[in-house]
Amino acid sequence: MRPFSEVQADDFVFEADPTNLERGIFRVSTTEPMICAIVWGETDAFGNFNNSLAMNGTGIVDHDVFLPGAIPGRTYYFQVQGSTADGALYRSETATFTIPEPAPSGEAAAGADRGPNLALDATVADVSSEFNDSFAATNAIDDSGTSEWSSAGDGDDAFVTIDLGTSREIAGVEFITRSMLDGTAVTETFTVTVDDGATLGPFPAGTPAEPNFAAIETTGRTFRFDVDTSTGGNVGAVEIRILAS
Repeated sequence: MRPFSEVQADDFVFEADPTNLERGIFRVSTTEPMICAIVWGETDAFGNFNNSLAMNGTGIVDHDVFLPGAIPGRTYYFQVQGSTADGALYRSETATFTIPEPAPSGEAAAGADRGPNLALDATVADVSSEFNDSFAATNAIDDSGTSEWSSAGDGDDAFVTIDLGTSREIAGVEFITRSMLDGTAVTETFTVTVDDGATLGPFPAGTPAEPNFAAIETTGRTFRFDVDTSTGGNVGAVEIRILAS
């Protein structure tokens, strides 16, 4: 096992994901293509394993890795491990990282005055597609920033329909987009159709840091969210909220 520093082209970088405050991003470049991963956790026993989704089984030099569940301000232990095409194995020394805490969002604080999120007790009535079981549409209504609904490459044709079970008075909605590190899968705008009636919007999609509350005072039971414009690919949502009036 060789020191990872022999193939490390720049410093390890850990930063907050601006689109999802419940995960971090790890970045490093290597001097030659490698299959590379980071193991990390709250103790030196680690417990988490992540690698770049851009690898697809082949070596790369720019390693940008999501760290789901890495909370800003908390200290974690980590090691970076990898191999090159000649079969040589590399590993870094155990070290620690802390993701910087982002500035508080005024919009998020304002959202505290709105009614409860009715989507948490709702069901998914229909969906354009799901990438796999780990990216099911129900992940968009589970109140978790570490799970996501991802379509299977639907781009601007992606949609999901949420059924509240009974007609309710609504103050507005939020569509928190998922994203990929290569810039794809970002929903830019979306529309909402209530009970098969008129289509409302388009509205700007949000992020966990900036939810972009869309006021749509209405009454309804089923809410179909359609991606209007996006950067294409496996679009979807970290969370969809239907907020009571």
